[in-house]
Amino acid sequence: MFGISIYAGMEQSLEENLAYLHEAKECGITHIFTSFHIPEVKQSFKRESDILLREAKNLGMKVMADISKGYFNEEEIQKYEFESLRLDFGFELSEIADMTRKYDHHIVFNASTLTRSQIEELISYGADLSKVDACHNFYPREDTGISEELMIERNEVMKEYGLRTMAFVPSHHKTRGPIHCGLPTLEKHRNIDSMIAAQHLIRRQNDVIFIGDTRASKRELICLGKIQKDIMLLPIELQKGISEVERNLLRQIHTNRTDPGEYVIRSQEARLIKNGKISPNNQQERNKYSVTIDNELYARYEGELQILRKALKKDERVNVVADAQEAKILIDMIQPGEKFAFDFEDK
Repeated sequence: MFGISIYAGMEQSLEENLAYLHEAKECGITHIFTSFHIPEVKQSFKRESDILLREAKNLGMKVMADISKGYFNEEEIQKYEFESLRLDFGFELSEIADMTRKYDHHIVFNASTLTRSQIEELISYGADLSKVDACHNFYPREDTGISEELMIERNEVMKEYGLRTMAFVPSHHKTRGPIHCGLPTLEKHRNIDSMIAAQHLIRRQNDVIFIGDTRASKRELICLGKIQKDIMLLPIELQKGISEVERNLLRQIHTNRTDPGEYVIRSQEARLIKNGKISPNNQQERNKYSVTIDNELYARYEGELQILRKALKKDERVNVVADAQEAKILIDMIQPGEKFAFDFEDK
């Protein structure tokens, strides 16, 4: 489901890239993206690529290589045993259709530009669509990433034909040169946390999500490993002085009621699993995306846990326990009956 990007012959040394491979594997990362046609690579690119690809194979990781017609070499392609090749430019559709029948590896199109008519033309040439995937571009220059609306439109077409879809999120640890502004697919993801962006992409029908940049932090890799497809994981910042009873409620998995309020997400479990009294604390203005828990002054509603989709006034019966503002792009997507959990620094 998740992958990293490895770039031989660039800012990271061979030793750093090898260590990154092992760190990612330890965190449950299974996929690797690499490119064979980056203009800025050093002369050591070929030697480093050979070593990195052999190590990826030894680790059992699945490699997708971005390749142009000028870099295509049948002997090397077979030697590296790629899971897939992302064809950047230079290939005719009839030629690609032949490749899907000839090779075991998958052929990957640019999902951001692939059209229904091109897929139909591939079919007319006898392409084996079970070996065709679609991966969106990443966009190094600021303000050039695609819109969420375009991704939805493209992915709906891909799914009609049964194509697996992939996309990229940025890292904020070590960005890739020469621009160093992140490598997202969606422009709205350029400056947000990779765990949030990845979950957003999952809910936009993407099957594999890669971190596009040079190196993710250990924290970013661990956070990706926490993601579950059927539970929205929301990073939050806790208020000071919250009780252990409140903290324990925040540790649980919750389900948005099938009849949530117009302005709030409501946990259907919180009042039932509350273990102890909740004293009044942090009664303050409730901002949009605040996480709140009703205190004992609210009688039978004590333990009610909500995430606000609209700012509400202060209520002495309601404790503000955390701020989920960072995860607003996910909170806006939570549907009735959908599960969610919180990610925070626990004591």
